[in-house]
Amino acid sequence: QRSMATTGAVASQSLTVSTSAVAFGTAFNIDSTLVTFDVQDNDIRCRWDGTDPTGAVGHILPAGTAYTWDKAQATAAKFIRISTATADAVIFASEMTAF
Repeated sequence: QRSMATTGAVASQSLTVSTSAVAFGTAFNIDSTLVTFDVQDNDIRCRWDGTDPTGAVGHILPAGTAYTWDKAQATAAKFIRISTATADAVIFASEMTAF
């Protein structure tokens, strides 16, 4: 599916993922339909069911991997670094609109 940055400046955010579960803190633009992001520095775990992931429970998102998710999926996601990581991970995300 083709996509492009939302109208105007692209809203981007950086999220530090440590030993406590976190979610994207900034509300996404109402016109956005997709969120593209990459996982930097360390692997992380993710859940979408409203439950916080732990360092040992959740879907593994490997460092160095890029993803494009529906905005609702990205909004529901909670992240934590994997239990074997010795340093924080960073997620860098930008909003997009499918057309």
